[in-house]
Amino acid sequence: MAKEVYVIIHSNVHPVSGETYASEARDQERFLRNVITPIYDVLYQEAKRNKRGRESNSIWRNYDDLNEYFWSEKCFSLGWPMNPNSDFFGHPDGIQTANELEKRKI
Repeated sequence: MAKEVYVIIHSNVHPVSGETYASEARDQERFLRNVITPIYDVLYQEAKRNKRGRESNSIWRNYDDLNEYFWSEKCFSLGWPMNPNSDFFGHPDGIQTANELEKRKI
């Protein structure tokens, strides 16, 4: 066991992911810029689309739609770091909500 601990401590490979550790220091705002801001931008666009609550829920992605996405297999394929080109980060006008898709089927 001591040998394994030595390898983990002194190697440049993360024991879980197998990726190499970053050799440079990361700035303090990296997580905010790369994770929080892209998700915030999506939520902000959806808030603009609902026109202060006057728009029908079928027009914009609400909490349930976003929560459903985060639990879907599609979300888990985002990987890490997040892929900014995934459907979730696409412009909301080009994305149909589940309600819009249901209306089309009827």
